[in-house]
Amino acid sequence: MSNLESLEIAGVPIVIRPPTDSGSPAPLIILWHGFGIPNSEEMLAEVLPLETVSAWKAYLGLPLFGKRLPAGGMEEIMRRQIDDYVLQLLLPAIEPAMQELPNVVQALQEKLEIQDRLGIGLFGFSAGGMGALLTLLESSLPIKAAALLGVTKDLTSAVDAYERTMQQYYPILKEQFPWIEENQLSYHWSKTAIATQHRLDFMARASEFVQRYPVPAILFVHGVQDDVYPLNEVEKLHTALATQYQELNQSERLSLHSFEHLGHQLNLEAAQSSPEIQKDLTNLQQVIATWFNQHLLRAL
Repeated sequence: MSNLESLEIAGVPIVIRPPTDSGSPAPLIILWHGFGIPNSEEMLAEVLPLETVSAWKAYLGLPLFGKRLPAGGMEEIMRRQIDDYVLQLLLPAIEPAMQELPNVVQALQEKLEIQDRLGIGLFGFSAGGMGALLTLLESSLPIKAAALLGVTKDLTSAVDAYERTMQQYYPILKEQFPWIEENQLSYHWSKTAIATQHRLDFMARASEFVQRYPVPAILFVHGVQDDVYPLNEVEKLHTALATQYQELNQSERLSLHSFEHLGHQLNLEAAQSSPEIQKDLTNLQQVIATWFNQHLLRAL
């Protein structure tokens, strides 16, 4: 971890990992953590070092998390979840992250002397992965390759997972936040939330992903044991995208890899006590690194 640099640009906390060969031109990879482990830029930098990828890695802190916690801390985060998970927590974390990204990328390119023509890599885990998918749809940044870990196909699936998790952990949450009532755990869809539901329906918007030029190389990586976003959810999204990529003869730029022993969260300490999880985690790191080496660095 000694080669990491922590800094802040435009209010965004960032951990930077330089390429091993800092003397050659190298592109930039932006990485977003999720709400669960790894849930900070520092933790993601440890879980996914990508040391074999000759690129600048910038691990960005999401709005509302870590150093960007709102006043009131976790009490406020829980209040937002209960009041409106979509409009007060999920969307305010991923949409501002997308909106602030162009300024952050420009500042990093200037600071690190990265040329825009080299293209950009993008990684997102869980909620950060939903932000990455939204960015692929709505941002004009030249994203050449993306890797998405533990994502799901649409907002409906994300809300279903939120409700299941809240019900599962309600007794524990009640101890920590006594004001929570069980009748508050179901999500109520307002008109604004329904509009967001359409916006974050990645399957319905599948044809939009291939409207970029060049068509972005997208890798999905997912744990078979993921009980937050089941594997079959991302398989449906991959299938919807595969139709679009096949029509353009770009099938080699889309891939899905699953890992038998991985769940949703990637906890390095837990992995140390399980050889199977540790092996899968190592393979996951290698698959993501290989993807960026093939689709982001190959043309350099």
